[in-house]
Amino acid sequence: MPYRFPPELSSEPAVSMPSLRLHRLLLVAALLVPAVVFAAAAAWNRAEVLRDNGETITRTTAILHEHARKVFDTVELVIGRVEDRTHGMSWDEIAAPETSVFLQRLKAPLEQAVSIWITDATGHVRAGSQPWDPNVTIDEREFFQAQRGRDAGTYISAVFQGKATGRASFAVSRRRSSPDGHFDGIIHVALSPEYFSRFFREAAPPGPHAAALIREDGSLLARSPAQVAYSRLGPDNILMRSIAAQSDGGVLFGTSSTDQRERYYAFRHVGAYPVYVAFGIDAAVVLGHWHRNLAVYGGVAALSALILWLVSWLALRRAQAEQEALIQLRHESEQRHAAEQRLLQAQKMESIGQLTGGIAHDFNNLLAVILGNLDLLRKRIKDEDRARRLLEGAIQGAQRGAALTQRLLAFSRRQDLTPQAVDVPQLVAGMTDLLARALGPSIEIVTRFPAGLPPVKVDPNQLEMALLNLAVNARDAMPASGTITISAHAEEVAGGNGHGLQPGAYVCVSVSDTGMGMDAATLARAIEPFFTTKGVGKGTGLGLSMIHGLAVQSGGTLTLISQVGKGTTAEIWLPQGEAVTEASAGDQQAPPEHRTCTVLLVEDDPLVMTGTAATLDDLGHTVVEASSAEAALRVLRENTSIDLVVTDHAMPGMTGLELAERIRAEWPSMPILLASGHAELPERAGLALPRLTKPFRRDELEHAIASLVTPACEPANVVPFRKP
Repeated sequence: MPYRFPPELSSEPAVSMPSLRLHRLLLVAALLVPAVVFAAAAAWNRAEVLRDNGETITRTTAILHEHARKVFDTVELVIGRVEDRTHGMSWDEIAAPETSVFLQRLKAPLEQAVSIWITDATGHVRAGSQPWDPNVTIDEREFFQAQRGRDAGTYISAVFQGKATGRASFAVSRRRSSPDGHFDGIIHVALSPEYFSRFFREAAPPGPHAAALIREDGSLLARSPAQVAYSRLGPDNILMRSIAAQSDGGVLFGTSSTDQRERYYAFRHVGAYPVYVAFGIDAAVVLGHWHRNLAVYGGVAALSALILWLVSWLALRRAQAEQEALIQLRHESEQRHAAEQRLLQAQKMESIGQLTGGIAHDFNNLLAVILGNLDLLRKRIKDEDRARRLLEGAIQGAQRGAALTQRLLAFSRRQDLTPQAVDVPQLVAGMTDLLARALGPSIEIVTRFPAGLPPVKVDPNQLEMALLNLAVNARDAMPASGTITISAHAEEVAGGNGHGLQPGAYVCVSVSDTGMGMDAATLARAIEPFFTTKGVGKGTGLGLSMIHGLAVQSGGTLTLISQVGKGTTAEIWLPQGEAVTEASAGDQQAPPEHRTCTVLLVEDDPLVMTGTAATLDDLGHTVVEASSAEAALRVLRENTSIDLVVTDHAMPGMTGLELAERIRAEWPSMPILLASGHAELPERAGLALPRLTKPFRRDELEHAIASLVTPACEPANVVPFRKP
């Protein structure tokens, strides 16, 4: 009996849905609120870190600026003292040793100075704080050329390698003029870039940074870190662009064009001198502080969220327990009900199949009587043409009835299923009448087969039922009218094909309709067992899955192609079979040699007994009749002249197979022919009986007997009985 919900399961849950929603909201809030607080704290801390960093780089830049300004002011004072000392002196007086000693005393306390020099208008040094080569000239130096061309005031040069000192330096120079205003040499102080770099390192906060003393044209005078592969910043450098836009100083963030690193920068113009100091901290360092703070904030937020979530979860679990149990019970009950419905449908179809098989078996017996008597009657009507035509019509009708019973047995899965080479066009032509009756007059059937189509290797009855099933499905998809096209084509399938087939030669048999088609969701599930779009009681959902199983077991596959409003095409891919040659077909139809035997006929149906006995008598055999297996055993024991036993299978008391076992036990060499309308017979160890399917014709019975005995009615090929 189908399961039904008890009344209490149909009532409202003990815990109301609004209450559960409130608990779920609290559960979400337990995660969301700490997350929002964390995000707000992270944003605030980022702003604080950036503000502190801005103060740091601004303060550091101010220190660097103050130091650089004092250095250049000191150099100005030194140059002024040299000018005062040498004012009005001739070059001979300047070249006296006392002047160089004076310059040495000036340079001694100046750590930033490398050397101090006085040079005449030709570029030769006349006095200096260091020893020098009198023959060496500096007229090619940038700072000398700049002062010779014009009075450049206090001029700061780019970095160069000193000829006398051999050290990297940059010069702060001032022009000397004669009383008439002409160029009369320069006074310059060479400063040490390394001194500035060292001070930059000492003044900078810990961590990666960049500090520089830059001339206004981008030339680097000093830098920390000092190891760089460039000596000038291009005009596209972010720092030089900012200097051009804000000549006094400013703060910026950007990516350096020299080393491609993101930094926060601050820069300032050094007094009235054409130089700038700049200081920058890597963005990774600044954001690293922020990330460490985020880790702390995140830990606090995660711990808070975990505690809140656990409390909310415990409250929710208590509220959900009863409702989840009810929902689970309801779900299981629905599944059980659906399974019961599928089982009832399957049982119904199994019952129909069993009933169909039984009816078909009874019809086989009746048709065996009809065909046997008509065959005998055919021999006795020779001269009356009209009577022969009527007789042939009756025989054809009986044969069509026999074909119908074979289809019924195939439907009930009680027919012997044997793969063989099948001519598809011939098979479809043979079932055209059946299709026309099954589909009705509103459906047009079109067949398209190319010439020379190779046969397929499949059980013909299964393929016939598969095509009939597909045609009926196509008819159901065209409720008003339409066209069903049955076609086929041969194709050589390579490896890696989209059908999942093994490489080889195949024949694709397709059934297409002009119906409503299927959407993607339905198409994806169409082959699933028990899936159907038909109403309750109108389909089991097993048709396509059975066809798919047939195709796969035969070495092929089933594919469906469909689109809503454009119909459906079902393709059965089957391996090609070997064609039956005319010679072999002729050999099978060769008439048997005439022989006369004593046949024991075992049959419980009197009509079948009479018809079969008459056919055997017409073939010239002597017939001994037995209506049961027990009677047959008595005859065999009493009559030693029996050459052959022809027995039915479905008999009361003892079946044909059980009788065969008894016969083989006592008479091992006795030929036995099993004639039955049943195909699915139980296996018997040690038995290999030839079989003749009811209803059979006179010539089929004659060939079956000829295969068992020789013309002298001796056993032709007997498999000895072996007990298990």
